[in-house]
Amino acid sequence: MRCTVAFFSTTHSAPFESSARRPLFTMSSGSQDVVMMDVADSASGQTPAPKPQFQLFAAPKPVWVSPPPSPSDLESTWTSENSTQEKLVQFLARWPPSRTPSTYGPWIVGDRGGRKTTSAAPNLAGLAADFQSLLSGDNVTVDTLDQISKTNNVLVGKWMVFEESSKIDMLWGKILHHVCVERQKGLAKVSTWKEGERHVICVYVDDYTDREEVDSLRKALRTLGVKGKIGFKTDAYTHLNIYKDNPWKLRPSRYQE
Repeated sequence: MRCTVAFFSTTHSAPFESSARRPLFTMSSGSQDVVMMDVADSASGQTPAPKPQFQLFAAPKPVWVSPPPSPSDLESTWTSENSTQEKLVQFLARWPPSRTPSTYGPWIVGDRGGRKTTSAAPNLAGLAADFQSLLSGDNVTVDTLDQISKTNNVLVGKWMVFEESSKIDMLWGKILHHVCVERQKGLAKVSTWKEGERHVICVYVDDYTDREEVDSLRKALRTLGVKGKIGFKTDAYTHLNIYKDNPWKLRPSRYQE
């Protein structure tokens, strides 16, 4: 476990220059190595008096839940029969996002089913081909992307909610309960723990052009505590690698609310 050393001075308000730091000693305790530093005055080169006060902050990693036999164990299917408070609590306790590392699998998934069925399957090859045509004609816009998404039946999209590990378990529980018990349809997933990154929860709709459905889900998320502005991204944008700072200056989120 890595321990971070923070430097605080009672006599200086400006940050200490890194060139003025000199190691005093290193102490080891178990898996922790802590290097204590002396701080020299940047002007005189002398150690100021009184000596700086040191405060150590340990950042231990979470205690992981036991690993699954396979990553597919992180996926769950819910129906009207098993979408009970007891079953949901059991699943949430077994796989809390904050204590499930990405080495177990990238996502924890809850699938309630009930999605719309269409006669045509998504045509990803057609979407890619049509996108190449847009590139050739220098005609990549929001409207043309909507058009090729509809033509090729690639209409799934998701609201994306980012949250810190300290708050993710509670929020994920609320959203999964909403999908399984209140909305009674759809799919939601949450990313597992990865060092230095926030978690993201994706909550899906079948057709991003159905604004009533999209707005209804956003309203529900707001009642669950997601008050700030969040983005809605289409699967088509993901398949076409349309992300931030793209060459066409398109916002990667189709909607933001």
